[in-house]
Amino acid sequence: MSFPELFAIAVALAMDAFAVSVCAGCALKRVTAVHFLRLSLTFGFFQFLMPLAGGLAGNTIADLVSSWDHWIAFALLAWVSLSMVREAFGDEEEPELCQVCGTVPWGTLLTLSVATSLDALAVGFSFAMAKFPILWPSVVIGSVCIVLTAIAVMLGSKLSSRAARHSAKLSLFGAAVLFAIGLKVLYEHDVFQGLF
Repeated sequence: MSFPELFAIAVALAMDAFAVSVCAGCALKRVTAVHFLRLSLTFGFFQFLMPLAGGLAGNTIADLVSSWDHWIAFALLAWVSLSMVREAFGDEEEPELCQVCGTVPWGTLLTLSVATSLDALAVGFSFAMAKFPILWPSVVIGSVCIVLTAIAVMLGSKLSSRAARHSAKLSLFGAAVLFAIGLKVLYEHDVFQGLF
């Protein structure tokens, strides 16, 4: 997998954290360095941890399902992609976070970090099924999330809710990238042989 593909996946996976962080930036009365660090490092850590955990779990059972692992990888990537499309067209907000004044409680922050990184768990599992290495992608995914979360908090504080509109477009782009990667996995396993 090329770095541009990996970077696009990382951006796609960070979109949920991006949207939540924009909302947090809108809600916080005054954004400080502590807010940047707490939000970006917590979201980034879980975005790093989840694909790593998914990849390790996938490696333990990869030999058992090697004859159809590419279909599992495609199904997981397609599921994540469709989930991102559904979220992009939905009008769900994060009201519990947006009502926070002053700071984001640790319990809320950890819950949102896990919730926004579950897609990364599925991607890590699909990487293992497709025999991709997992440590470097996990580092890139986590690092990109740290940067985008910090940017999102700043955008939220400066531009209010207008910044959130862009996350839907980026989420659609990311969904298309993930689906294309899934198709590429099938192509590399000769699924489309004889069709073209």
